[in-house]
Amino acid sequence: MTLGALFSAVCVEHLYFRKGSFARYDLQFWNVPSQLSLGAAALGACILSFAFVIPSMNQVWYTGPIARKTGDIGFEMAATVTALLYIPLRCLEKSWRGV
Repeated sequence: MTLGALFSAVCVEHLYFRKGSFARYDLQFWNVPSQLSLGAAALGACILSFAFVIPSMNQVWYTGPIARKTGDIGFEMAATVTALLYIPLRCLEKSWRGV
């Protein structure tokens, strides 16, 4: 999992779901696992983004078809695709878990 993908999931959580307000974080439940989200949306979005990252990377041992035309944009692709996938996956996780 790339750092860019993880960072974009955290940013989307804070800016989109929490509306950029730290007051929307419920600090009394920070140590109660049943009241926290599983993190499945972030993990799933990061893993699914590799479907676009691998064709977009240009390394010594492998050059993907997208990278042949654009250059190495794997990091940027990971951050962008993770951010786009995180929103529906987090909505699904919230409706499933209620957290």
